[in-house]
Amino acid sequence: MVFASQLFATEEEERRFRLKVEMMLREGKPDLALAAVDARLGEIAERPFAKLALSLEPESIEITGWEKLATTIDSLDVHGQPISAIGIDFCNPAQSGGKPDDAMNLKPVLETVYYCDEVFPFTSSDRPAVNAGYGRAGPRWQGGFDHNDHEIGVTGLDAIYGRYHAVLPHMEAGELTELADYDAPRLTAMRTAVLLHMAVACAVEEKGLPRAMAVMVGSNDDYPWFDAPVITRDEYDEATDAQAESGDTDEALFTSLATLAPVRQNSTYRFTPETEHVSGRSLRHKLVREAQEASAEVDTVVAGEANERTGLFGRLFRRSA
Repeated sequence: MVFASQLFATEEEERRFRLKVEMMLREGKPDLALAAVDARLGEIAERPFAKLALSLEPESIEITGWEKLATTIDSLDVHGQPISAIGIDFCNPAQSGGKPDDAMNLKPVLETVYYCDEVFPFTSSDRPAVNAGYGRAGPRWQGGFDHNDHEIGVTGLDAIYGRYHAVLPHMEAGELTELADYDAPRLTAMRTAVLLHMAVACAVEEKGLPRAMAVMVGSNDDYPWFDAPVITRDEYDEATDAQAESGDTDEALFTSLATLAPVRQNSTYRFTPETEHVSGRSLRHKLVREAQEASAEVDTVVAGEANERTGLFGRLFRRSA
């Protein structure tokens, strides 16, 4: 593959920039990752490819099929260990025969993979622990999934995704005439990966999860090969605790992972039910609900706590301006 660039002196410099962006995602700062990529794209904003990429707003990217997660997870729980993490990855279209259409559009194919704690202790791992699971040879849980499917999809990326894969063979063959025309597609691919990460974060925030678990986003053999957690179980617990205390969230959301899913007998899996933790949440939820029924003044309190909850989610997902 030919390497040429106007923005990066060497291929190693480009690699270091890519790793810097990935690290921002792993640290839970997708807004900074997007800003870093956009800053470099801004240096070649006159190029048509860069201009198209920069015109794509994060709010225009949406995740589809999210409502199918609960059914899939319930089914997997019945036949094995509780699902404690999911990964959502771009699939390399070259491996499935996908090609841009005549208008150079290509719908991304996403693969969703489901993991339990037998391959990695997602349930007890915070963000630094999950990040430590990534390695040079791939994440420690690579290939250890219980199930994979293509039920989750994404809209809003077809045009830029298709154009990237349309120009990719010409980039690899060194057929482009302008150095900036090599940079624009690479940076666009990075921007697309960050936008998918942000869209999944938005789906978690707005639609929730069947229960607290880790959610990761990556690229399955597709440049730029980003892999990063969107949210960990403890972060989701922290965010939904605020919802529980505001009294406006379904009680079932706070049921323990252990009480929702059976544990296979004679398994190496070791999970300690969080009985006190769960009952504490349920009690807080019950007390707030009773207070709401007893006094109209609680409406003001709930509104204030709702604002605090929004701020908490904003901090967790780093989607603020």
